[in-house]
Amino acid sequence: MTKKVFLVAALFLVLIAPSVFAASDQHGAADKGQTMKMPSIDVFADGVHVTFMVMKNENHKTMLTQMKMNEEIEKGTTHNIMVLVRDEKTGKEYANKSITITVTDPDDNEQMKKGSYKDMMRTYDGYFKMSQTGKYQIKVLFEIEGKKRSIGIAHDMV
Repeated sequence: MTKKVFLVAALFLVLIAPSVFAASDQHGAADKGQTMKMPSIDVFADGVHVTFMVMKNENHKTMLTQMKMNEEIEKGTTHNIMVLVRDEKTGKEYANKSITITVTDPDDNEQMKKGSYKDMMRTYDGYFKMSQTGKYQIKVLFEIEGKKRSIGIAHDMV
């Protein structure tokens, strides 16, 4: 039990304080021997605080292995997107909600997936194909307290 609490606390620090960790590029790619970071973008809108994290599948698989989580990477995808959704004022996390993550590539092709909630990581995630260079639009769609919300970011793939 203590080990699980430690792992959750360690992951929380990685998700919330990524600037503490060093990495080789903005997508969290790290060579052997380097510490991996998970860059995040925080968006505050309509009383909700959403943290977006985009990670290459190779790095996501490494993180899952280190956490001893057995999860298969979805075939045909290149990246994992995680979102943490919480109340802006209280910081209370919205867990086990119905959340949809959409990714629109530079050619306006859209991928839409239901976010899978991970208790251990306290985030929703999905696997997406993001192989083109250019600007991607990433949105999370959800309903809280009877109000539908759509919050998003632009993410550059270089």
